[in-house]
Amino acid sequence: MKIVRGRADARWFPSRHNLALFRLAAYFVLRRAQPERGDAILIIDRHQSATETWLVTSWVTLTFACYLAATIFVEWHIAPALLASLPLAIVLLEVPAILSALTIAPALRSFTGSADGIRTNSIVVMLLFSAASAYFARHPTWIRFVAWQFLALLALNAVAAAIAYPLRHSMARLEAQVESAFGGVVSGP
Repeated sequence: MKIVRGRADARWFPSRHNLALFRLAAYFVLRRAQPERGDAILIIDRHQSATETWLVTSWVTLTFACYLAATIFVEWHIAPALLASLPLAIVLLEVPAILSALTIAPALRSFTGSADGIRTNSIVVMLLFSAASAYFARHPTWIRFVAWQFLALLALNAVAAAIAYPLRHSMARLEAQVESAFGGVVSGP
C-alpha cells in the first residue's frame, strides 16, 4: 500500500479514483494545483475517493429506484412510486453483489487463480444496468430519459477512458513529481 504524507494535494492523484471520468478530472486538477503542504496522510488506492463512491452509488441507486418505479409501481404517480421504490432499491442492489460473490468470483478464482471481488461485482452490476437501460430506453414513457442518461454517462466514461489511457504515463510522472516535491514522504511500493 502506498501512502503519501505531508502533501494535501495528493488528494487529486488520478490513481485515487476508480472511474475514468474522475481520473481524468483529477489529472487536470492536479496539473493546475498549487503545492499544498499539510498535516495529511493519504492512501493511494483507486477506491479511496469518497466523493466518487458517493456520487456513483447515489446515481446507481436512484436509477434503479426509477426502474422499479416504472415496473412495480407503474400505476402510481411518479413521486409516490419513487418514494416507495427507493428503500426497495437499496435492499435489492445487494442481491447482485451477494450472487456474484457466491458464484462468479469463486468461478473466476478457480479458472484464473485470483479474482478481485470488487471488480467482479462492479462488472456484474454495470452489465445488468446496461441491459436494463437498453430495455428501458425503448419505452415511450418517462423512464426512457433515465435509461438514456445512464447510457450517456456510461458512454462518456468510455470516452474518458479512451482519453485517459494514452495519458497514463503522464499521470504517473505527475504523481511521482508531486510525491517527491516539497518534502512529501512516500511509503510502500
